[in-house]
Amino acid sequence: MHATPAHRPLTLENAPALAELFAAVEAVDGTDEHYDAEDLADELGDPRLELPHDSAGVWSSGELVGYAKATGLRDATDVHLVYVEGAVRPDARGQGVGAGLVTWQVTRAAQLHRERFPDLPGEAHIQIHAPNTAKRDLYQGAGFQARRWFFDMRRPLDGGEIPVTAPAGGLRVVPFTAAYEEATRLAHNEAFRDHWGHTPTAAERWRHGTTGARSFRPDVSFLALDGDEVAGYLISHEYDAETAMTGIRECWIAQLGTRPGWRGSGVATALLTTCLRAGQEQGFRRAGLNVDGANATGALSLYERCGFRTLHTWIGYVKPL
Repeated sequence: MHATPAHRPLTLENAPALAELFAAVEAVDGTDEHYDAEDLADELGDPRLELPHDSAGVWSSGELVGYAKATGLRDATDVHLVYVEGAVRPDARGQGVGAGLVTWQVTRAAQLHRERFPDLPGEAHIQIHAPNTAKRDLYQGAGFQARRWFFDMRRPLDGGEIPVTAPAGGLRVVPFTAAYEEATRLAHNEAFRDHWGHTPTAAERWRHGTTGARSFRPDVSFLALDGDEVAGYLISHEYDAETAMTGIRECWIAQLGTRPGWRGSGVATALLTTCLRAGQEQGFRRAGLNVDGANATGALSLYERCGFRTLHTWIGYVKPL
């Protein structure tokens, strides 16, 4: 690379270039995360983002060699969170591109915090793949500190038939239907109310990233109902880019939660085993999920009991704003 890099915000039309950048990063960093242009167009279309202000791209010889985003939440309780992310193409590393993008992220995160919740404490958050020590060093140098550990877990589905459990107290596990979309969103906000880093999910964001995403799979998503009330829920996604790259259909369990009043009645286990059996019957070869290692509800041990094993570790880094 010899040309002086150009810096400009990303647009929706940059999704193919961003997909090429992600593929080059994945080939070296090995996170087992694969995205196509449509996936990234969805992410760039996040209603919380204002791309002209909340994104940055670094271009060299007409190619995208680095990017960054800062997503400031529009709701806050005790702390206002801004999520940052970014990457540099491997052949452009070591030239100051990453350091410049981190500086941009910190600056933009601080601006978003001042604009939206100046009277609350603010934090910038990022998850970094644990083996990527160079990226960790870069963010630590900018004042980020390791705060939490998260695990990508997988479970094969091509073995013997998976036994399904039932919840106690007469609760029913049923397939997800659109009639329960709003009740499920509210159940999710209640179930995760006391979890680290959780901010209530607004209806627009829920539709965009969860039930309205092209990756959403209602046929492997389930609800636990007490009468007509949502006691728990499991939302699954399937990513076409992942299947195309690996040749393996993976049922990704994006959301699993039980409302506090129904904990201890086997709701989560019943939802999970029902999903795994359905995925098995529908031709998925494995299931995957991401879990907070310090989740107070014991989610990690639940997943291990159901046959999931850790494949990747991610570290949540935080910087006060």
